[in-house]
Amino acid sequence: MRTALPSVADLRELFSRREHGVEYQPIISVRDNSILAYEALARFVDRHGRPLRPDLVFEAFHASPLSLFELELRVKECQIAQAPQGAKLFLNIDLDAFAANGDGAENPLLDLFVGRDDLVVEIIENCSVSDARISLDMLQCFRQRDLRLALDDIGASETLVSFDVLAGVDYLKLARDWLGRRDDPVFSALLRALCGFARDTGKAVIFEGIETVQHLDWARASGADFVQGFLYRDLFVSYTPPA
Repeated sequence: MRTALPSVADLRELFSRREHGVEYQPIISVRDNSILAYEALARFVDRHGRPLRPDLVFEAFHASPLSLFELELRVKECQIAQAPQGAKLFLNIDLDAFAANGDGAENPLLDLFVGRDDLVVEIIENCSVSDARISLDMLQCFRQRDLRLALDDIGASETLVSFDVLAGVDYLKLARDWLGRRDDPVFSALLRALCGFARDTGKAVIFEGIETVQHLDWARASGADFVQGFLYRDLFVSYTPPA
């Protein structure tokens, strides 16, 4: 049974806030366990303080592109302002929120990143050809501002790969789906090819969804440069805005 979207009342109350919660998950080097960066993940609550699933919140706001854009802008402002110091910050940008502004070159989201060499923008893997076009437009806009880029969720179910976007980013983030394919020889060959491509082109590979030491050992042996996941939960950093 499909989980219901947040109520209109909850969405209106949520949209009225200037700040939202953030969870910062560390991205860890497989060589020396140092922290390369933190990925900022949005955290929302309803009118009664109960958690709301972020994916359902963003899905609900997709019905109103301008509201989606405004929410994304506020979330990114908060994520940058509250970020842990001393490490890079990875930020997801919603494709539809970026496109809702119209002219990509004048997008206010871009203004948040000016002069910040500690930021890496994550482009989420595509679900359609139109998404791929938006991804490429985003990539070009961010590249013009000399920003570092990552392609997120590579290999997730029901996603497409844009080779132009794959070639244009600095980090390849492999979805947790690869963990379930460890014993599949076809997917193992594909994974070796992706990691080889990254090595040959100077890109770093980040394995997501690492929850156990066994996952970590497999990721390291498979060519990971960095890992991310609940194995490092004790290093997560959370921000909750004042009530």
